[in-house]
Amino acid sequence: MREIKTKTFENGLVIKHRKSAIIFENASGKKEKEERFSYEFSKEGFKEFATYIEEIANEAWSNIEPKEANSVGSDYDEYYDRKYDANGSLCISEKGIGIMAPYWSVDTLYQFNKPKIQSFIYDLRKKLINS
Repeated sequence: MREIKTKTFENGLVIKHRKSAIIFENASGKKEKEERFSYEFSKEGFKEFATYIEEIANEAWSNIEPKEANSVGSDYDEYYDRKYDANGSLCISEKGIGIMAPYWSVDTLYQFNKPKIQSFIYDLRKKLINS
């Protein structure tokens, strides 16, 4: 069994990671059909979040290189959850992140693969520079 590490942020975002996966969950769980989640951060909190994402991405995969999304496969905006046979999406908002979770999911809000985390880190860095 792969070891899963977990961190919970003050805003209720739970981030779990293991080899080859980073998963976002909600601290108070998720009901089926509950889809929209928003996590706001203070300016310092957002920097902490972005730094943490980079750290765990480098633990989950080797040779992480932040890069702009250049295909559907690398764009974190949308992902398909096989377990629930539904799509989810993620966006960076003015004060944090917004997630549309897979419709039938009872736990996972979003799960990254390597190409999607690389484009997410790229956009997080861009957001930090521009804020």
